Amino acid sequence: MHIRAFAGVSVLTGVFMLPALMIGQFQKPTDEELKMTADPKYPDAAAVILNVEEKTDDTVHYQSTYMRVKILNESAKDLATVSVGYFRGNLTIEAISGRTIHADGTIIPLNVKPTDLMRAKAGETEIRQTTFNLPSVEVGSILEYYYQIRYEGYSQPDWEIQGLYPVRKAKYFFAPFPDFLSTEANLSSRGMIDEHGQMESDLLEYVHLPPGKTLAANASKRFELELNDIPPLPREKWAPPLESQKYEVRFYYSAGNSAGQYWMSESNYWLKDVGHFAEVTGNIKTAAASLIAPGDGDLDKAKKLYAAVQGLENTDFTRKKSEEELKHAGFRAAKRADDTWMQKSGSGEDMALLYLALLRGAGLTAYPMKVMDREQGIFNANYLNFRQLTNTVVILSTGGQDIVLDPAEKMCPFQMVHWRHSGAGGIRQQDKGIAPWVTPLLLYSANAIIRRGDLTLSANGLVTAKLKFSMVGQDALHWRQKALLVDDETLKKDFDDWLKTQVPSGMEAHLTGFSNLDNENVDLTANATATGVPGSSMGKRILLPGSFFTTDEDRAFIDQPNRQEPVDMHYAKQVKDGVLYHLPAGFGLETTGPTASVPWPSYATFVMKSTTSGNDLTVMTTLARAFTFLQPEEYGQLRDFYQKVAAADQQQLVLHATEAPKGN
Repeated sequence: MHIRAFAGVSVLTGVFMLPALMIGQFQKPTDEELKMTADPKYPDAAAVILNVEEKTDDTVHYQSTYMRVKILNESAKDLATVSVGYFRGNLTIEAISGRTIHADGTIIPLNVKPTDLMRAKAGETEIRQTTFNLPSVEVGSILEYYYQIRYEGYSQPDWEIQGLYPVRKAKYFFAPFPDFLSTEANLSSRGMIDEHGQMESDLLEYVHLPPGKTLAANASKRFELELNDIPPLPREKWAPPLESQKYEVRFYYSAGNSAGQYWMSESNYWLKDVGHFAEVTGNIKTAAASLIAPGDGDLDKAKKLYAAVQGLENTDFTRKKSEEELKHAGFRAAKRADDTWMQKSGSGEDMALLYLALLRGAGLTAYPMKVMDREQGIFNANYLNFRQLTNTVVILSTGGQDIVLDPAEKMCPFQMVHWRHSGAGGIRQQDKGIAPWVTPLLLYSANAIIRRGDLTLSANGLVTAKLKFSMVGQDALHWRQKALLVDDETLKKDFDDWLKTQVPSGMEAHLTGFSNLDNENVDLTANATATGVPGSSMGKRILLPGSFFTTDEDRAFIDQPNRQEPVDMHYAKQVKDGVLYHLPAGFGLETTGPTASVPWPSYATFVMKSTTSGNDLTVMTTLARAFTFLQPEEYGQLRDFYQKVAAADQQQLVLHATEAPKGN
């Protein structure tokens, strides 16, 4: 829920309790609720929300929430800890109370006073957090609570209808300001003015409800919604962000009368700000000229300017300087690209707009685009909120092509974007105005991992290995950016944790070092060692996995027979493996080495080949995945492909003793 008051107060989230006077309104649990140990429809649910009721009434400046939750698993006991963050201002939390009901009907009331701690403060804005714990919570308990907020101004409720737990009954109510209050004078006095000085006179709703359900205002222009049996959000691997899937209703005020008018108006404000910051001044032209040569083509110019921007300090990956530090160094907070260039540092947004200015200063045609981070959600043009768009990319137009560049991302190579900004929707400038656009998806050839293993086997099945990982594209970008954000020890630990997902069970692997960690223009290399027993030894036979390296892409799909949500693999990629086995003296292959070919035309392919030379065996595999997104109806083909890949990977190397090992 968001509440706006005269002083711009906004509640971030809310879970507050009813006064002791209201405890009599709590519901008596049924025998079925007390005895419940699992939800028959959702047997894996760790908790069930039995009832939720949210009411917001702007005519009396009142908001309340009532909740009953049944705890079914230890993992859900943290629901007893309730925290709320809010901007301190013209609102009051009336009282806090609640109770826990055990499975035998015992009632334990909440008697502890909640803490109210300041979390952060920026200027005059203070963010506070209230936290309390419902008492004596155990598996089988029912948590029951109610909260109430009194506020000034008006509200913009967010009804988060669907979450991680199933909901049996839900009721929602919203009474906005009556029409007679919606005059220009009243809108102004109540703070219903947006950041551009426009009157927010239109109440709009973004609605995503279960099939067959609609939201409508009653005769009194009050919104009511009642729902039963709301399923939990699917917890499926490789799914789009939950924020883009859940059932919800968002109310908000806007100065625009239609989606087209809104996006045109907001985009013009955005472009005005971009034009001011990225103005091509004399200093920008001089800087651009100093970085390029007269004979350079468009791409050469763009690449040199990109390298110059990448070489600056991107404070998204370092500590941002305070105004006092900038002042002491003779600088000021960047308000224009000139400032960023002079200070040689700035945020990722500053870097993107500086690069835009330099391109234009070099005489190139370039446009800004504002996109939604794909890790956070999917851009929805029907939800009239420009703040959906969080990141700026730059589009170079040359030779009849649009090339998307990502200068805001430190260590991102030229002509590549972070996967969060590929296939991302948003608003872009173009030759003739503004238009919605979606950035291109990454090609599988741009993202690759090459894994090499040199393995020495002993007669008892012990393997010692030297491993080498070469990365280009998104995996290289991930580790390079992580290296900027954590210390060496943490980086090594994180890489060792990743190595556990790459080697078979029974093996322990550790990083020995990186090469080219600070040079995004060449392949990133990581070397590691590994020891362990990945297979089994039985007398004169040793059994080993035919495919030494593993992958985390196939496991979730193999274990999941059906799919509700689309598949989002983040980006297309290819993985190439080469493993050299040095067989122990006195042992040979009982069967030929593993081979396989699993085609999925236009989507993916998997190939495995083996060759022998003396007492050495080489196994080569390639998995190329050209797709990023798939719809649920395509899931059957996807699962079939990965099942076949897994079957190929599970082929065994069977070694047998051709002579008695020496010393036995």
